[in-house]
Amino acid sequence: RKSGYEVVNVHVTRSWTLTSADTLRIIMAPVNEVKEARRLYYETANIMPTEWMMPNSLFEVESPIYSFHISRFSDGVAPSDVDIDIPVTTVVNDKTFAVIIANEDYQWEQNVPFAKHDGEVFKDYCTQLLGIPETNIHLVTDASLNNMRFETDWLKTALSAYPGEARGIFYYSGHGIPDESTQSSYILPVDGSGKNVRTGYSLNELYSTLSELPVESATMFIDACFSGANRGNNMLVAARGVAIKAKPEAPKGKLVVFSAAQSDETAYPYEEAKHGMFTYFLLRKLKETKGDCSLSELSD
Repeated sequence: RKSGYEVVNVHVTRSWTLTSADTLRIIMAPVNEVKEARRLYYETANIMPTEWMMPNSLFEVESPIYSFHISRFSDGVAPSDVDIDIPVTTVVNDKTFAVIIANEDYQWEQNVPFAKHDGEVFKDYCTQLLGIPETNIHLVTDASLNNMRFETDWLKTALSAYPGEARGIFYYSGHGIPDESTQSSYILPVDGSGKNVRTGYSLNELYSTLSELPVESATMFIDACFSGANRGNNMLVAARGVAIKAKPEAPKGKLVVFSAAQSDETAYPYEEAKHGMFTYFLLRKLKETKGDCSLSELSD
């Protein structure tokens, strides 16, 4: 989106599937010039279709046309084995709802390598392998605390619409922090500080919200640690440079939680795959089994 502009080549944005080799070129024009820009675009495209399909070409049909390139892999993230050839199901799980939070670019703390990529590919698995409709999935990258609360409320509302029938998925990749005085655990929004738990989202509160819902099942995947370390070797919050043994929060009801690390451990990146290690092996198991595995098998 760009204020005061509209997309010229709308048909391309609706039909193009991105792969590691493609770049989707979006052309935008000022609102009052869109009609003429589209006429020029399609006339030129008919004359030089090959030129228009070249992923690295920049072609302005009329100034001031604003064009740019986007690609999931444009930031140097080459696809790993779990990013491609994702199995596709014919089943439609229209009563399954998912919230995916991928926090990578923090304002006050070190960034979390590959968190956005984790979230994007996990969404692909939700749609292609698990058969969840796009409208049932909310992917939020670099979420603030209000973003996270809004998405949790949305999930709660969606699941409550189908009492006893709906299934919920909550996925989080980002920083986790402990309260050094109580050892309680928090997930950290991108505008939060590791030195102030009031800027975080209580894991216990999140568990309680999802545990109390009348659902068929609720599953959480947390690619974060709560010891005060970041995704790597450095400490995030503990000034004395030691990991804190966070108090394990207890899920209730039909909530099942898969976590990257125990209370005093660190969640690591998997550099070769450009994913969090937890997320990579989660996706690999789902891909190998085409999603046909028990919770016990997935845990192992």
